[in-house]
Amino acid sequence: MSTRVRVGVFMTAFVMASCAQKQGPTPADVSARYHAMLDTLDVEQPGASLLALEGFRDANQNYTVADTVEQDILDWRGTIQGRYHQARELARAGEFDRAERMLNDLALLPQTEDGTSAVQHLEFEFYFEKAKSLMIRQRFEESEAVARELLTRDLSRFQRDQVEQILDHTANIGVAEGMVGKSRTEGACRQLIVLMANLYVNEGQYPASMSLGDLERLDPYYWRSIANELSAIEDYHATQDTYSLVAIGKNGERFRIVNGTLEN
Repeated sequence: MSTRVRVGVFMTAFVMASCAQKQGPTPADVSARYHAMLDTLDVEQPGASLLALEGFRDANQNYTVADTVEQDILDWRGTIQGRYHQARELARAGEFDRAERMLNDLALLPQTEDGTSAVQHLEFEFYFEKAKSLMIRQRFEESEAVARELLTRDLSRFQRDQVEQILDHTANIGVAEGMVGKSRTEGACRQLIVLMANLYVNEGQYPASMSLGDLERLDPYYWRSIANELSAIEDYHATQDTYSLVAIGKNGERFRIVNGTLEN
């Protein structure tokens, strides 16, 4: 027998011995753990499920259950395909939490195409796009929070400038909203001054009490336009011919009104 043939026979015997060792019967406790593990696998987290299966397979290679687990792994790998695109679509629809969970799960499998894409996307683009989308949806505080968290990361100069632009926009919008809110509150205060003047003309005196709860009774036609812009009317004091009060806007800003004069 030639040396090559002897080597071939030896390798064949070695492989057969290895296979025979792998195909040993599965102990009852291992089988029980296998079925218990199957109950924990989550179709919404195929990445984590695959890791669990692979870990179980590696720990039990000498038992026939390993072949069954290997087939399970092949089946679960098929569920990974396309999930990166699904996560991107969810983010485009504004479902950022679901999208982030999917991407983080995919990132557990960086050796796959979808997993590699997820890892790279989570480094910057996902959160940058989330901040932009939240701003477009007028969820400015959330947008700012996402942008500020991004600035804590190791970003390139170009990326950092992009994030700073989002913060510039949210800051400008915040100022504009504050000005609009103040204007609305001032308008409600002026309506309140007119109401107080009409009450004095009609009744010959100012009302004994004045609060948001009194508005509907005192001015059933226009009370709502005042109440919609104020969170409270406080510190009301009145005599027959004088009054003072503090009107508080929805943003917490306080306006003092004394005998028809608006003070800030």
